[in-house]
Amino acid sequence: MTRLKVGLVWCLLLLLTACATGPSVLTDYDGAFDYASLRTFHVADSMQTSEENLLISPFTIQHLQRVVVSQLGQRYERVPDPDLADFGVRYHIVMEERLDRRSFDHYYGYGYYGFGPIHRYRYGPPPIPRVYRQGTLIVDVVDGQTGQPIWRGVAEERLSDRADPSRQREILSAAMVDILSQFPPVR
Repeated sequence: MTRLKVGLVWCLLLLLTACATGPSVLTDYDGAFDYASLRTFHVADSMQTSEENLLISPFTIQHLQRVVVSQLGQRYERVPDPDLADFGVRYHIVMEERLDRRSFDHYYGYGYYGFGPIHRYRYGPPPIPRVYRQGTLIVDVVDGQTGQPIWRGVAEERLSDRADPSRQREILSAAMVDILSQFPPVR
């Protein structure tokens, strides 16, 4: 009975862990830059092209700008003029369709059974490739004096086709918070 309870607890933990996964976040930065000297920032307009703007609501882009200001405003002072800022922040949203190449194995029979190896026989229709929407949020931090990039954060997540704009804002906001929580880099 105790083994059954322990097994159920492990299964529950695995399910909760699988449900709690968010976007994968990757960062890269200039290791020679002095991040401790940063005091002020400016947020540039989103770097969207006209095709991408069709998929993303302008209200979502405005919301993301408020998230950036809120997150960085806790640690740095915001200035309206980019020439007065120690660093600038630009972000870019990419939504693209991707092909999921994973499919179910339509073969059965493997290994040894009784007298020898079993040959694999095909059953069912061939696998159908799945198309899904991938969302990528890219945040660039640039030096305020030179305009050169000093830090980049990227978050990717598979998006639902049925995501309404408010759900899209939730996902992108959480990704933005995850990205900016890793700025400045810890060396």
